[in-house]
Amino acid sequence: MHQTVSRVELSADPALPGEILNRAESLFVAFQTGDFPYVLPFNHVWLDGRIYIHCAFAGRKIDVLRRDARVGFSTAVDVRIIRERSTTHFRSLCGTGRVSEVTDTEEKRRALDAISLRFDARCPRPAPDAALARVNILRIDVESLTCRHKDGSRRKDKE
Repeated sequence: MHQTVSRVELSADPALPGEILNRAESLFVAFQTGDFPYVLPFNHVWLDGRIYIHCAFAGRKIDVLRRDARVGFSTAVDVRIIRERSTTHFRSLCGTGRVSEVTDTEEKRRALDAISLRFDARCPRPAPDAALARVNILRIDVESLTCRHKDGSRRKDKE
């Protein structure tokens, strides 16, 4: 007997990505630089089947995404190292998508409000126009998504 890692595609359990994404502290996003991936952690929210993150209006990531909008992303929750068994239990998610800057005021407000609510930020909601003018909201339109988990359950390969 041995422990197995289960893989769940989005269609198999549509609630699982939201459960993982909306519990994870950070989402790691890999931008395409042409030479090497440029990976950064973000505060994020899963909303209506899309991932929203907030950031500044300028910087390397913005320059990179304007050249190539393709990204990869990953996160994990419920990570427990089981030292006596030399293994780790986890629930994780990874995927790909295309990122774009949100320009629609109401979509931007909804995303920023959802992020601030999720992280219990002490800021006014709904976000005032002045706050929207100071923050950039990026939307990742998901193209592929895979969830994995290892929870310590066992299976028999042979009787």
